[in-house]
Amino acid sequence: MNELAKIREAEKQSHIEIYSSAELFKEGSWLQKPVKTVTDIIPLLSDKNNLRVLDLGCGIGRNCIPIAKSFKDTDCRIDCVDILDFAIEKLYENAKFHSVENYINGIISPIENFEISQNTYDLIIAVSALEHIDSKNSFIDKLTEIDNGLEQNGIVCLIINSNVCEKEKDTGTPISPQFEVNLPTEELLTVLRCIFKDYQIIKETTVKQQYDIPRGNIISALSTDVVTFVAKKSI
Repeated sequence: MNELAKIREAEKQSHIEIYSSAELFKEGSWLQKPVKTVTDIIPLLSDKNNLRVLDLGCGIGRNCIPIAKSFKDTDCRIDCVDILDFAIEKLYENAKFHSVENYINGIISPIENFEISQNTYDLIIAVSALEHIDSKNSFIDKLTEIDNGLEQNGIVCLIINSNVCEKEKDTGTPISPQFEVNLPTEELLTVLRCIFKDYQIIKETTVKQQYDIPRGNIISALSTDVVTFVAKKSI
């Protein structure tokens, strides 16, 4: 098994474990509520009657379902992409539970293989997802696709891990970060500012985080810089 396959298998198992044990929007896990940065964008789209959204790395609906609920009285459509068929199955279950299944279009695909149509979306979000693209070159290509995929005045919302380090929690032994793309933070920021150079920046922050995550039969202590980048296509 090559390194990419190893990383993806580890991520698959850790996410299946989380999605199987945690109920969406219930207390006790990071799935208990949508990301605040995403919900803060919703009022900025209030004038849209034909809202088109792309959620890359959608998981089981943590962010796309609240958007759908906010716009379900309009002609809203959210394309939801995830590499895990298990995640898309749970997404549809959750969408039905919250009565927004008609607005959700689940797509099983690695992000690098999903072609973003040009001038299509009012909002493109990717929360802790783009760092799981198969290579740095594919990562940069996908950012360019995101730029081209947004309509005029469309909004991009990216939350990306950088400078990731992992170690076995019990022993402190370093382990290879289970991230396909792991850029130094300043390099990541430079790339984002270059590709979205003509955008109006709404939010740009870098926050250090530490948390534990299952990796097979061990628990990894993970540290990361979480970069949040929200910008509006104004030109």
